[in-house]
Amino acid sequence: MPVQPLRQVGICLNVSTRTDHVADLGELSQLVAGFADSDFTHVELGANGLGVVIAGMAHPARLQALRQALSRCRQRLTLHGSWTGSGRVGNLLDPRSRLAQVGGLMADLEIAAAIGAEVVVYHAGTLGSAYEDDAALEAGLAGERDALRQLGEQAAQHGIVIAVENRAPTPRVIARRSYGMRLDLVAGQVEAVGHPNVTMCLDTGHAFLAAQYLGFDFLGAVRSAAPLVGHVHLADNFGRIGPPDADLREMEFLGEGDLHLPPGWGAIPLREMLSIPFPRDPVIILEIRHLRHHQEALAAYRKLLPPAAGAAR
Repeated sequence: MPVQPLRQVGICLNVSTRTDHVADLGELSQLVAGFADSDFTHVELGANGLGVVIAGMAHPARLQALRQALSRCRQRLTLHGSWTGSGRVGNLLDPRSRLAQVGGLMADLEIAAAIGAEVVVYHAGTLGSAYEDDAALEAGLAGERDALRQLGEQAAQHGIVIAVENRAPTPRVIARRSYGMRLDLVAGQVEAVGHPNVTMCLDTGHAFLAAQYLGFDFLGAVRSAAPLVGHVHLADNFGRIGPPDADLREMEFLGEGDLHLPPGWGAIPLREMLSIPFPRDPVIILEIRHLRHHQEALAAYRKLLPPAAGAAR
């Protein structure tokens, strides 16, 4: 029986790191085992917390340990690729580090292939400096497109899709002029890449914050980008931009920033958004921090779906 549109829904399981910055894969094993009998079709892992890429390459021992940790996972997998807020990891827009970045993203693709992940999410890049000009941005965009075509070829060999994610208006993203805050520019970049294994990841929380910051229509922007969307990170927030020095506890208390709340806890018009047609039938990943509320989050998501998406054929 064909899967109904928007019925593929997963949960993001980011693994916390310890004081030595190496993820406890035993914790991951327990997490995936706990979700084994859930109704989620997919599990998304964050490459940052896995400690598999060392010196730009997937380390064989860590890769084997990761595969063992996932042995009880019954869901299909996706992977959020490696990145850092400094832009030194997972950033193809900066020409000074592009060659190294391509190697790092190839390592993420190696991890995805080894664990059978279907998607690798890549954050739209940022410039390396706050003082770059328009010409540098255009050159960066061209270089990122070339790199994504190269990586798309690598991904195609393993049946993997690379999904370029839109960005939130964080201080580093604003200062380094990332095109990624605008959904139309991310969709345009993906379209210009023109590779069947490169698509767009729509992050609802990022998009809603960016819409408030830049003043564009959230639903209109989603509707225009929807034909390019092959993956979705779905979470809620209030669309409030907090000060750059606020910590997560403060932001959550005041309802500011990218809170990764379960659907319905914030102010994003998710019901209206989910009524927009997504021709590529993306996997919806609930990217929420409050994992204890995953069943509530899944139920809330299903209630937001239009009737046609919830009806059996």
